[in-house]
Amino acid sequence: MTTIEKVREDLKILTKYYEYENELKQAFQTVPHPRTEQVLKTYTEIIGTAPLDLYMIFYELYVLGNTQENTAEQLHYCVEQIRRKNAQLLQYFLTHINVKEGEIV
Repeated sequence: MTTIEKVREDLKILTKYYEYENELKQAFQTVPHPRTEQVLKTYTEIIGTAPLDLYMIFYELYVLGNTQENTAEQLHYCVEQIRRKNAQLLQYFLTHINVKEGEIV
């Protein structure tokens, strides 16, 4: 069963990937990195079914690499709302990953 800590680790991988996306796409053609490719595939599939507000939080925090403060400013929320929505996002990922793995949630 996947844990919230594992989701956080995966999101760090995604953030790093998107930070160096152009370089890594080229590198992966030469030397594949299956772990990162699987994380990308899994989270891309799940975020595609998420409510739009969670999608926007994901995009700002993990694709663009913005801080919670910058995200709050961009999306016209207060920082506490971003923290709550990020916690909801983590739970959304956790629930969907565990369902995908066949775990009872």
